[in-house]
Order: sequence, then structure tokens, then C-alpha cells
Amino acid sequence: MKRLLNTISLLALLPCCIYAQGGLVNNGAIMKVSNSTDLKIEGGGVTNQANGRIVNEGNIYLDLNWSQTGTTTNYTGGGWMWFEGGANQNLSSVSALTVPRLRVDNNNRLILGDNVTVSTRVDLMNNGSIELGNNNLVISPGGDIVNYDANNFIITNNTGILQQEVSTTDVVFPVGNASYNPATLNNSGTTDNFQVRVFNQVLNEGTTGAVKNTGVVGRTWMIDEVVTGGSNVDMTLQWQIPEELAFDRNNCGIARHTSGTLWDNPPVYGPATNVGTNTWTQTRTGFTTFSPFVVRDPTVDLPVELVTFEAVRQNRELVQLDWVTASETNNMGFEVERMLDTETEFKKIAWVDGQGSITEMFYYDLLDPNPHAGISYYRLKQIDFDGTVSYSVIRAVEGYETKGSLSVYPVPTYDRLNINFNDWITEDTDVTIQVMDVLGRVLIRKDITIQPNMVLTLEEVQALLPGTYFVNISSPTGLNAMRKFIRGEE
Repeated sequence: MKRLLNTISLLALLPCCIYAQGGLVNNGAIMKVSNSTDLKIEGGGVTNQANGRIVNEGNIYLDLNWSQTGTTTNYTGGGWMWFEGGANQNLSSVSALTVPRLRVDNNNRLILGDNVTVSTRVDLMNNGSIELGNNNLVISPGGDIVNYDANNFIITNNTGILQQEVSTTDVVFPVGNASYNPATLNNSGTTDNFQVRVFNQVLNEGTTGAVKNTGVVGRTWMIDEVVTGGSNVDMTLQWQIPEELAFDRNNCGIARHTSGTLWDNPPVYGPATNVGTNTWTQTRTGFTTFSPFVVRDPTVDLPVELVTFEAVRQNRELVQLDWVTASETNNMGFEVERMLDTETEFKKIAWVDGQGSITEMFYYDLLDPNPHAGISYYRLKQIDFDGTVSYSVIRAVEGYETKGSLSVYPVPTYDRLNINFNDWITEDTDVTIQVMDVLGRVLIRKDITIQPNMVLTLEEVQALLPGTYFVNISSPTGLNAMRKFIRGEE
């Protein structure tokens, strides 16, 4: 049943539970849900429109979405807006929307379609997260977020920020993108609101430039104060071991981007703090200005900024290697190394001269005669004139006669990626699926059993930043199949 409320009021005077089947539309009416009253929208959501007013002092439970339209359409009251569906749900409003109490209880995500302010409390329970996209979630002064953890957090998968007030007590910003990377702030200066989001790379110029692939945790925390000046912040940043990129956890610190390629590096480096299984933090005190922040070790910046490195089999006999540098400093050249799946060590197969010192992009390529039927692994060993060595990410290439076949689509993708196993001819059915970025960092992992004519859908790719990624399927018997896909700009 669909309830259409035009000029009437729904007023529950006694504690009760009211059910609306299939969705509810408030078309310009005043609708009131009294204290100790539950309004359950089973199999549907709420549309509040035509300057309607909903006053919620109880609980409004939604199986689907909340949509609010009209410049003076209003939602007030101190009750819970409670999302409890069995899949992702949406919350949108064309006008400013303040929700006193917001609860995500759907074992999935609440996806914001517009900016939302929460005045009292956000409750993330039952593995519920809030995905921001390009929208902001603002917690009013005095409000808070509860029941957050590595499975329940605020997903900052685009430009949207989480805003909270920070004073002299610790305030946790439970944010993350592909994984949970909270920031904890304590402000001994003037009380102010802070905005935080995190993305999954470290860039040479903070938000632009070449990707850093060694000596850092592969995360950037964007942290800003709303009113400039007066703050004095102690900051703690958290990460997990898989996010470390050739990184010295025993000698690291927090760095702040200043301008161009310049960073305010830690005055003192020291060991990170273990706060759980595979989970570490680092703290730095006394920040009075704010910009991109990263966790790094004191390793000397690499002489070569490697943009991409790819290896693709061209035919039965040849593998094509391509790589691009954004800049080079005293670069003598590259040893190209290969390890077959029947080997245990990388071996040099070629030498390619570098460009010395240049500030523009340079493109390299090499054809490797390689008829190996199994998996071949490639990497670059970059050598400076003074003997400094650094390594690229590792790329895997299948043999010409593939043991198993698969395809991925759509390419580019935006909100999901399909993996088609219709032509999977190997006997291996228990496989691990990993989605990796161009630096080889694992962002998504699943263990599955392949069924006949199976098409697996990965909805998790919607949380990835636009760019190039790889799906790698591996089995206990050593089978590896890798496919590239692109997460497009929306």
C-alpha cells in the first residue's frame, strides 16, 4: 500500500507501530510521528515533497530511500531517521537538510545524494557505512558519531568531506576510502570546525603530480580548518600494513604539504604505534596550518618519478613492456628484470639507458622474447649514477596458451564491474580475486567458488577513484589471470 498525504496530519498520540507498505509520499501535508512511536516503511522509502513537513519525534524506519524536494519542504524533530534495508540506500534533498539523529543499520551503505547536516548523532551499526561522493556530511557542534570501526565508517570516495568541531578533547574522524583510515584531532587553540577526507594515493605535489610509490603509506589525508588561524592541533593518522609502500614503519612521521613539491617533513622520525592486528598509527603535534598530510619515512626522494609500468603479451613469442617517467634526476637507467613462475628470483633480461636529469615526461618500451606458457613477472630496477637503487611495481603476464579465460566489463566502469567466467576452462574453481591499482596495492579482495557460466559483479569498484586498475584471479594451484579496467570519471 502507498500512502499519499495531502492536507492531513498523521499524529500518533500513544506508543505504537505504524506500517506503510511499498513506500510513503508526503505531498505537502504536516506529518507528525510522536515520541515512542515507530513508523515502518516496509519495502519502500519516503518522498517528502510539495513543501510538506515531517516532524519526527519517534523512529522512521526505511527499507529504501529518503528523497526530499521543494524549497521549503521540511524535516524536523528529535527522532531517528533509520535506514535498515538489505542493500545500499540513498538520502537526498534539493534544499538544506538537517537530520537530528541518523542511523545506518543496513549492513551496506547509505549513499548521500546531497549535503546533509546531523545535529545530534550519527550511529553506524550492523556494518553500515555512509558514502559521501561529492557531498558533505556536517556534524553540528555538540553532535557525534558512534559505532564506527573498520567495517562501519564514512567513505570519502570523491570530494565530499566529513566536518566536526574540534576543541581540547580528541575527536575521531572515522573516514576511509578503499579501507579505514581515521584521523584523530585535538585542538588546544581556538575551537574550530575541521573538514577531513582521505584518498588512496600520495602525490608529489599534494593533490597533483606523480604518484609516490616508496617510503610512504599510500594514503593522503585532506584536513582543513573552516576558520583560518588560531588552531593548534595534535594529529594522529591510522593505516594498515597492506597500504605501506616500501615503508619503514620503525622510522616514520607525518608530513604536511606546503607548496609545489615542498613538504613540511617531521622534525623527528620515530616508530609507529601498533593499535591492532596489522593496524598502526603515527602522531605529530603543533599543527597551526593545514593542507594535505601523509605518513612517510626519511628515505631520500626517488630520482625517478615513475608514472606507469605495464607488460602485455603481444603473441606467443613476445611480451611488450611500456613505462613512463614524469621526471628524472641523475637517472643512469633501468635494469629490466623477469621471474617465471617456475623460478624463485628475478633475473636481468635487458638494460635501458635513462635520460639523466629531465623535467618532462619520457616514454620507454621494450620487446621481450618470451614464449613461456605460464605466468611471467616483470619489474624495473632503476639505478642512479651514484648507485642508488629503486624498484617499480610488479606486473604479471600470462602465457599464450591460457589455462583459464575470463573477460571483464563494462570498460570504463562507474559503479560495478562484471567478471565473466563463461570461458573458464581450468578445473580450478576456488579462487581469490584481487583488485589492485597501478602500484600493485590491493584495494579489494574476495575468495569465491566459481560456478558454471558464472558472472560475478563487484559493486565495490564504485568506491574507487577514477583511474586504471587490474583484476587478478589466482588459485591455490598457481593459476593467475590478470585483466585491466578503467574506473571512469562521472
